[in-house]
Amino acid sequence: MIILIRKRYLLSTICVIVLGVLCCFILSQLIRQSAKSPDRVIVGGSVRYILQGSNETVSVMNQESKVNSERFQRPSKALPYPNPYSFKDFQKNDEQSPLIGKRFDNPEDLILAYYGILQEASNMIGYSGGCGSIGWSKVPYPYAYELLTKETQKEMSLNQFIDSFCGIGYTTLLKLIPAYAPSDTPAGIKYYMVEIELITGTKVNDGEGQHDGSQFAYYYGLITTEKMPDQGWKIKDIYYIPEDFLCAPMHSWFYLSDAIVQIVYGNNLKLIDRIDKTEQKNDMIYIYASGKEKSYRFDFVRISNGYDILVHEYILDNGSWKETNLLSDKWKNMKLTVESSIATSLQETN
Repeated sequence: MIILIRKRYLLSTICVIVLGVLCCFILSQLIRQSAKSPDRVIVGGSVRYILQGSNETVSVMNQESKVNSERFQRPSKALPYPNPYSFKDFQKNDEQSPLIGKRFDNPEDLILAYYGILQEASNMIGYSGGCGSIGWSKVPYPYAYELLTKETQKEMSLNQFIDSFCGIGYTTLLKLIPAYAPSDTPAGIKYYMVEIELITGTKVNDGEGQHDGSQFAYYYGLITTEKMPDQGWKIKDIYYIPEDFLCAPMHSWFYLSDAIVQIVYGNNLKLIDRIDKTEQKNDMIYIYASGKEKSYRFDFVRISNGYDILVHEYILDNGSWKETNLLSDKWKNMKLTVESSIATSLQETN
């Protein structure tokens, strides 16, 4: 009898220990999963957050006589990007698919059509802003959705696509620039840098008589387009990075084009010895530098919050500029590329 009781006690103890270990394991997995933030989706694209981090403090010879807050802490003064397309170019009397019969043989035309359609769409029910209907409300969204690849549509339903515009009353395309394509990019893939301006509202409770008005928000990012054999060009992927207007010019240096060239390519990568000249044409900034008997050119685009975003690197080869990729893994997030997008996404989920 004593032996039987001891066996039962031992078995119960083992079960309690195993159950405790199992509970701890499940709890740790739940905590780990909760720490992994799922991709936030806005304006039909996933949101990424820049992971710039460097405690390096150096003396930078800035090309501007004064870096003032007027450059950084003001909304965009830019005109909308010229766009020949609008929702009316595609609107049908019936809602039978396909809604868009046009085949896009140029990826830039595809992107322009996408934002031309979205400019007349709004999803402001339950949000402050406006004093009546805004544009064509939700009607244009299914048209823009048709410009996505079938693969992308499988990952994001039409309802999810529409929900990504909640609280957005107006979308304006500000910039459209060809982006860097890695050397192993397939022939049917092209990348474009975009910047958009949104007019948004805050969520309101039913019955509230007072509304908070509307606000402006800015995003820049990368669009991946793919040429489909039977459909022409379609949008494969979009990711956006929200623009912060309260970091520069008080902190760090990663938003200054000349500082990036000096610190990254000079102090760290040891590729350049000096900056030879800087040219600016509208929002594009071209920095020419040299070192070790080689010449380089770095192309930046200045976005609405005053940040200079690196989009291309070139090396002079037999009298012509050849695009290259000079950044090591440590610095790859300094340039807006599909590779830095993947790296940022992985870091966010780890």
